[in-house]
Amino acid sequence: MHRIVSRRPSPATIISLVALFVALGGTGYAAVALAPRNSVGSAQVINGSLLKKDLSKKTVAALKGNRGLRGPAGPQGAAGSAGAAGATGPAGAAGAVGATGPVGATGPATGPAGGALAGTYPNPTLAPIEAWHEIGAAGEPAFVNSWHNFGGGFSTAAFAKDSLGFVHLKGTITDGTANTAFTLPAGYRPAQSLFIPMANVTFGYIRSTGTVEPNDFTVDVGLDGITFKAG
Repeated sequence: MHRIVSRRPSPATIISLVALFVALGGTGYAAVALAPRNSVGSAQVINGSLLKKDLSKKTVAALKGNRGLRGPAGPQGAAGSAGAAGATGPAGAAGAVGATGPVGATGPATGPAGGALAGTYPNPTLAPIEAWHEIGAAGEPAFVNSWHNFGGGFSTAAFAKDSLGFVHLKGTITDGTANTAFTLPAGYRPAQSLFIPMANVTFGYIRSTGTVEPNDFTVDVGLDGITFKAG
């Protein structure tokens, strides 16, 4: 059988244990008894371990330095994209009329004349009257009511218009059985009916419808010299 041998700790061991207890207990007491409540001393802080939230507002304010000098302006940024076009504004008031410019030089007075004139500038002349339209000729108005040219070398019945728009009659006619002798075509008629003298009769009519009517169809009638403006 084995016997349990009881051994007492040596005095050196006991002294070592007491010293350890004192050392550990003294440090803990100092940490609790010497530091104020809710405070931490430098000895308890590891460098770099505190954050801003761990500091009081007064401490943060004390640590804040004065505002430094303003730094240089940075380079200009790139231009932004163009915005949408705005609505068209109202039209402005009309400006004042400018001064009249100088009159240009007169052009050369040359070239062919036109209208009622013939020839060339600077010495044009009145355009000649058109060719006579003979009554009874092919393509021209015919005599009616037995009227015909007097003959014997006297002027034949005809009409023509000049460059100014006047109609001229000529001729000597005879042997009618009614007043109307012939009818002028459109473009050669007066705008309104005319009551005019005719040779060898008191008067006659040239109506706006174009009819030429001596007032007496029992005698010879002269039409030379009758002129009127075409309507």
